[in-house]
Amino acid sequence: MTTICQTADPVEMTEEQKFLFDLKGWILIPGVLEPDLLGQLRDHVTRLRQDPESLPAHERYSLAGPAQELVDHPAITGVLREILAPDPSEDSWGFRCESSFPMIRTLGQAGSAPHCGPMVGPMAYRMINGRIWSGLTRVVWELGEVKKGGGTPILSGSHKASFPVPERFREYDPSVYEGYECPPGSVLIFSESCWHVGVEWKDATQDRLAIFNCYCSYLAQWHKMNLPAEVVTAMPPKRQTAFRGVWGHNFRDQQHNDYYDESNLGH
Repeated sequence: MTTICQTADPVEMTEEQKFLFDLKGWILIPGVLEPDLLGQLRDHVTRLRQDPESLPAHERYSLAGPAQELVDHPAITGVLREILAPDPSEDSWGFRCESSFPMIRTLGQAGSAPHCGPMVGPMAYRMINGRIWSGLTRVVWELGEVKKGGGTPILSGSHKASFPVPERFREYDPSVYEGYECPPGSVLIFSESCWHVGVEWKDATQDRLAIFNCYCSYLAQWHKMNLPAEVVTAMPPKRQTAFRGVWGHNFRDQQHNDYYDESNLGH
């Protein structure tokens, strides 16, 4: 567990992490958020879900206010540019942040039944020439402790399944779906091609607080963006590129898609 400063350089994905991500479809990086930022995020999510009027209008989003720091936090950027797309330039990320939502899960509350994202096309997981192309990728920031049996269990390896998932595995079975435990400020990164589930929260000592962000390369899109342009344009220039439109090259103007402005906003 190593706390990573927001201003640090991107932490490169290790060979062990590459192996595990390809093998299982997910990795967990424990305890990376600084205590000050973690406290701000917990307050932001709580107010966003329980008292949004207490926040300025432009901060009533799970990618606004202190939460915008998560878009390109150095704990994940090295991983995302390894599994989604290389950076096209020093001033632009190779990934796009497609959508986001905050979560508070209380005692006895469950989330989604077992499900998965796309298994075919540009959103699906694949390996080409020794490189991971994860397609649609979920990043879950756990803002509180997750104990055994909580969080978002995953059917490890299902992102590469060659046969349809049997019906009995389309129901949650803790002997098959792999869970995790982690301290506050940890981050779970997984391919949406994996089957995963939002299990009932059983921790009576605290609610589950989390932010779920979804990423893809700048050449593909699955979700409709849920962040207005005025929030994006207030971000630092490189962070803005995580919200640019979906295209590669403009032959007429000889322009590569490595920038953001209000005419090049993802929708």
